[in-house]
Amino acid sequence: MYASPASNLLPGSPLKANSSNLGLWWLPTGRTGLRTLLLYISSLSIFVLRIAQLRLEARNTTSSFVTFTKYLFGFNTVQTLWWYLFSAWWFGEVFIWSASDQVNLGWLVKSGAWEKKRLNERPIYLRSVFLMLALLQALLHLYYDYDRAFLPTVGSKVKNRSTYRAHIVLTPIEQLKIAAPSLVQRVLLRAVLVGISSPFIYATFIRRTAWRWALFLARMLWDMPASVNPSYMPPYHISLLLRSLGSSFLLILLWESSNSIFSAFVAQEPLKNGQPLTDESRDANGTLVNGLKAKKEVVKAFALWELVYISQRFENRRKLMFADIDRPGGPAWAQVLSACISTIQGITDRINEFQNPSSKSPPPQQQANLQSLPPISAPLRQEQVFRNSLSPITRREKLQSTIGAIAKSYGESPPSQQPSSPLTPRTKQYLGVARNKLLTHSQQHALSTSGMTASFHESIMRFLRSPLGLPFRQTFQRRVLSVVLGSPNSQFGQIIDAVDALSFLAVASLKEDLYGKVSKDVAVLIRTYANTITALEAFVRDVAVHWTDVEFHDRKVDEVDLILASLKVALREMISGFGRYAGELEISEQEMGTARMVAGMVQENT
Repeated sequence: MYASPASNLLPGSPLKANSSNLGLWWLPTGRTGLRTLLLYISSLSIFVLRIAQLRLEARNTTSSFVTFTKYLFGFNTVQTLWWYLFSAWWFGEVFIWSASDQVNLGWLVKSGAWEKKRLNERPIYLRSVFLMLALLQALLHLYYDYDRAFLPTVGSKVKNRSTYRAHIVLTPIEQLKIAAPSLVQRVLLRAVLVGISSPFIYATFIRRTAWRWALFLARMLWDMPASVNPSYMPPYHISLLLRSLGSSFLLILLWESSNSIFSAFVAQEPLKNGQPLTDESRDANGTLVNGLKAKKEVVKAFALWELVYISQRFENRRKLMFADIDRPGGPAWAQVLSACISTIQGITDRINEFQNPSSKSPPPQQQANLQSLPPISAPLRQEQVFRNSLSPITRREKLQSTIGAIAKSYGESPPSQQPSSPLTPRTKQYLGVARNKLLTHSQQHALSTSGMTASFHESIMRFLRSPLGLPFRQTFQRRVLSVVLGSPNSQFGQIIDAVDALSFLAVASLKEDLYGKVSKDVAVLIRTYANTITALEAFVRDVAVHWTDVEFHDRKVDEVDLILASLKVALREMISGFGRYAGELEISEQEMGTARMVAGMVQENT
């Protein structure tokens, strides 16, 4: 799977390797071929990153701020920065090594034998630009979620379910042709942005530090003074700026094309020569079941995708699955059913967990019954031991005694028994008159506890309505999806594929299941579909809107609507195929009527 995108990127590397001599880019040997292989390492590092962090579903959290805090200091963030920095550094070294002597990108400034060796700042600037590009590309990689490989959309499958549903998969070449215009536009925009801003960023933040590091490395190879400072003006010659712009375009193009090629080749249907991938295994059903039970989401997602194809297209594989009844762990159909049902029932489980969070209180500690010894002395005194028994005599002692009594009354008494205020009623009256003369009623209300609370709440609402508050909003759609589809990663595609595969297999079993194993589980399928639809509709209808959702409009969630549509269509097919056998399948008339109502068949019949 991963060798195809890597091998397809290799022919494009000579163009970058010999950008100064486009007429010889196709030569497989010589200096150009060597630079091609070296630049291939720069793109290969992106493939390593994508393989390590491959994901097929979208990130799914309640707000953008939650996503930011979850991934900011995660290992994936550090790994992304590392591989882009390595790729940029390697590209820069190959680019500078490949440049001719006329470009003047050597470590030292050309000078006579009698002159002191001086560090050349031109390659320092280029290397700094490449590192800036790496930081920018890593941030964009994380922000736009490049780690996700987009599988074909499932929306069209639900609409065309009545005839034939299949994943609409374009070939990698077709996908790259479609993405090429926007890719070039995106690369050019980023290159121009970095080309304009890099001179100012370099001179302001990077120049001194980059010079010291370059000087430290250069002194290991040449005899140079340690206190050499850079020139007053950075080396902003027009030729260097144009070269940095061109090399930036090539480096970003290398990164973007690597990501696009990888995503296009990974998101291919799980077929080989028109047959399921597991056909090549000695135990096709066992390999498929292991994939459905896998803990890795990527493996499970592709196994479910292959199961959908088997349920739709390959009759021989379906018959082989229905006939495989002597398998360790149970019949193949039973294990497939268990894996898919757990994916579907995950919706109701997450809804129940959200509505009824389990309060994990620590178990009560069992106190040991210890037999106490008889008392050997009188009990401890409860009164104040250190209180002075002599009554105050002088005025100073009386004042100290009064102040101490007031302080002790506040410290020792509970809040309900503390004196409400040390002010006399007349003092309170004077303060009220002064307050009414100095402050208006609106000012008094603003300074009160309720007024300050209302003002604070209004400020929070104003902040949430502004663009700065957008990352902190927990919108209705995101909250619903985080519960229904799971978090931190969505299970949208897996749920749709599980629903589709089970319904197709169940309907096909009417003609292909010779042992009648599937019919025993039809009641479980119908109840699962009906219960999931009921729970999902009730949750979307009744769940409360979060207070940060200041722009709430309606309760429409597109992904939930697609899941409901798939569930209802699958339930209709199950009822149409097995409704006449409800009695034999131990499905009561009441349950069948409820299932018809949930699937929307009652309205259609009436």
